[in-house]
Amino acid sequence: MSLNVLMLSWEFPPFKVGGLAAHVYDLSKMLVKKGFTIHVVTCSFPGAPDYELVDGVHVHRFDAYEIPAPEFLQWDLNMNVLMEKKAIEVIKEHDIDIIHAHDWLVASAAIGLKHLFRKPMIATIHSLERGRRNGLFNDGQHMIDQIENFLIQEAWHNIVCSQYMQSLCHFSFRFPNDKMTIIPNGVRYDDFSIELSKGEAVKHHKKYASIEEQIVAYIGRLVPEKGVNILLGAVKPVLEKMPNTKFVVAGEGWHRNELQRIAKELKIEEKVLFTGYLPEEDFLAYFNVSDILVVPSTYEPFGIVALEGMATKTPIIVSDVGGLSEIVDHQWTGMKVPADNSQALADSIIELLTNETLRIRIVSNAIDKLKHVYDWFIIADHTIKVYQNVFDEWKDHSWKTKEDLVKYKVKK
Repeated sequence: MSLNVLMLSWEFPPFKVGGLAAHVYDLSKMLVKKGFTIHVVTCSFPGAPDYELVDGVHVHRFDAYEIPAPEFLQWDLNMNVLMEKKAIEVIKEHDIDIIHAHDWLVASAAIGLKHLFRKPMIATIHSLERGRRNGLFNDGQHMIDQIENFLIQEAWHNIVCSQYMQSLCHFSFRFPNDKMTIIPNGVRYDDFSIELSKGEAVKHHKKYASIEEQIVAYIGRLVPEKGVNILLGAVKPVLEKMPNTKFVVAGEGWHRNELQRIAKELKIEEKVLFTGYLPEEDFLAYFNVSDILVVPSTYEPFGIVALEGMATKTPIIVSDVGGLSEIVDHQWTGMKVPADNSQALADSIIELLTNETLRIRIVSNAIDKLKHVYDWFIIADHTIKVYQNVFDEWKDHSWKTKEDLVKYKVKK
């Protein structure tokens, strides 16, 4: 059975803020390959066309800044009004069967469309505010928390990316587990598998470190829950035993100034390079010249960067939290360390840098796990099963428009 699916996502490549854009793109593209028609409604950006066909995916964009807003939460509410307006046009023009919402940022539009057209709405919950902030401490955070709850309760079925996220949704909002399906994120591991020539490797290595230095890499947003401060705390213990080590922090975020202040205070700024946002053309080469990738998050619903590290054959060290714990098998597909523990992280970095046998084993096993668990072909099949189950339930339900009641007669 092939279905027409409308996906709502505030970001979509080439406009990317976090891992959500890559997830929606890769999933959409694979669903198209399996015969589904996918329409994505998303925010525009300068120079972007209002509509384009991207690898078979119909991408519809709208100006998310048409209504001025003084701050982010107000912008999001305005953005949902504009997204819903655009999506109404798409639904009226195309015979949409299912609405698929990605995260709380599109909740209002998704719920409005669900009731306006009486179509089944599925939500993928990528993270929760109470997890990102380790609690709820102000009105803005409580507001996001309630929007997330509203979206989860209104969805016909929810998709979560890990057992950790299923538990968090269950205990946070008393939501039944049988209304959630765990489907992990994936990675296009073939696209990440590149081999640089010796000359190219030297050239890229010199961008970040001297040729004799080993590189311990981080890449991601610079926000507190990503735990880069924990990595900075591990620098001195590593350098005491392995002075020819460089720590490279790639990415941007509002916490960057504080992290640079910490590096200066610890007197390690000469051994820590903050690259800022990493250009797309340098992304794979950065992984390729790195000796270790560290993901030191204190909260991580999934941790797609860990999959990217595995795909580029870079040994990874992750915090033993959330979805990262489910991705990594300790000393088999990577290394796990207690969260918020710089000394434990330093010990693992030293062990991995000095144990070639361990590195080879981890890289080999990681690639094998990607092929059997985190392949988008497999993930798309799991998603299709959710779509089909939901659509079959909806067909047999009386909650429909008059037109759909005629089209799909309810079984007695």
